[in-house]
Amino acid sequence: MLIVILNKIFLILFFMSCLNLIRHTYYFLQAGLTSTEEEPKKYRISNVSLYLLSISIAYILSVFITGITI
Repeated sequence: MLIVILNKIFLILFFMSCLNLIRHTYYFLQAGLTSTEEEPKKYRISNVSLYLLSISIAYILSVFITGITI
């Protein structure tokens, strides 16, 4: 019973990590495509958001290598 609950929590965390990665990818592409050569627009990210993005990427990579199940 406990393992089933943990697997569902890990699946939700995986889904949220994917959404976080998609969100930052969208904003990064939006900043790159809307900027011009005369006035380049940088993609700025706060420290907390960068920390969460790095944890999301690490979790997604570890899920691809090891899987979600316990």
